Amino acid sequence: MQVVYCTHATSTDNVAGIASGHSDPDLAPLGVVQAEERRGRWRERWFDLVVTSDLVRSRRTGEIVFGGRDVPRRVDARLRECDYGELNGAPRAEVEAIRGSRVREAFPGGESYEDVAARVGALLGDLGREFPEGTVALIGHHAPFVALEHVVRGAALDEALASAAGDWWRPEWEYEYSPSAEAAS
Repeated sequence: MQVVYCTHATSTDNVAGIASGHSDPDLAPLGVVQAEERRGRWRERWFDLVVTSDLVRSRRTGEIVFGGRDVPRRVDARLRECDYGELNGAPRAEVEAIRGSRVREAFPGGESYEDVAARVGALLGDLGREFPEGTVALIGHHAPFVALEHVVRGAALDEALASAAGDWWRPEWEYEYSPSAEAAS
């Protein structure tokens, strides 16, 4: 299965320097423009399915990018950002200061990156069985990107998290997923 992954477009919290986690801000005006640009880039690409996280910033990105196209869409909470627990909605710098220590240990009242990798891996397994030869677009957040690097590419979670720090963003990432490859990693 071919997986094309992108994160949601810029949210109001991104602009304000907030680490949203499971809080649910909308897209900023810049995010709407970014999603419209992505719609132009993906206009001619075929997808068997588009899956977005259930959080507004991800869903709205998908609605803008694929609006008016006859592409099946789903919403799945397994693509959510990491649950920062007590730090959902905290300043980004506060979350980033402890993020590296949360690979196996959950954020207070939240989850760990291992937890995120487990839910993203389960989603991929389900999609891989349904679309073994298909192309699926996933629109999510930072933590599911880290999970994909781990689950599909076999990167150690702490290394994937470290490499996704700072200026890591790009318009999309492409993966080739096979349940047998996941079992080998």
